[in-house]
Amino acid sequence: MTFRQLACQSLMLSLLSSAAHGQHLFGNPSCSDWPSMSHQDKTTWLKAYLVPLNMTNVARKKPRVDKFSQLSSLDTAVVHVNQYCASNHGEFASRGAIQFLDELTADSPNR
Repeated sequence: MTFRQLACQSLMLSLLSSAAHGQHLFGNPSCSDWPSMSHQDKTTWLKAYLVPLNMTNVARKKPRVDKFSQLSSLDTAVVHVNQYCASNHGEFASRGAIQFLDELTADSPNR
């Protein structure tokens, strides 16, 4: 088992043990529910959702730099999804999260 696989498994197990404190930690919160979630629940949900997506993305695209893994926190992702949901009430938070990851990992010289 690689280090990345072990780290992902450890993250998922830690999230499962803390899932009792938030109703939206797993699944796909709607943008209408997103504002009522705590910052901690948003961050935990984004970790659980984006880490595996980024690992798949990195394995498929082979970017020069894995920008997602270099983030010091997911605060910028929370802000992005907050803004996305404020403008897209009928959507789901996952769409804003994917948009954040796509913009972050776009292979352009300006990023």
